[in-house]
Amino acid sequence: MNSYTKELKLNLLPPDKLYCDFNYWSSFFTQDMQILWEKCHRVPLKKLPRDVSDMICPYLLLALSDYKILNKKNLKGIGLDNLLTLWFDKYSLNRNGYFQLTSPNIKI
Repeated sequence: MNSYTKELKLNLLPPDKLYCDFNYWSSFFTQDMQILWEKCHRVPLKKLPRDVSDMICPYLLLALSDYKILNKKNLKGIGLDNLLTLWFDKYSLNRNGYFQLTSPNIKI
C-alpha cells in the first residue's frame, strides 16, 4: 500500500485561509461575462453547458448571498446550498446582467 499512497498528492481538506483575487474576477467578468449574458439570455441555468454554468455559479452565489442577507429574518436557518438547490432550475440569465425567474410559458 505504501507505493499507492506516494502517488496521491491531492489534498481535499479546506485551507486555513482562502483568498479571493477580486481584481482577477472583476476583470474576468467585464471581459467575458458580457458575451455570456448575450448568448445565454433567458436560457434556464439548468440547460446551460457545464463550462458556462461553472462560470456563472460564483455570481449566482453572490446574488443569493445578497438576497439572503437582505432577508435574513425570513431565511433564518436556510443555507445558501439549500437556496441554490431549490432555485437553480428556476432562474435564467438576462442580458442586462441579472438572474431572472424563468417563465413557464417560455419555450427554449
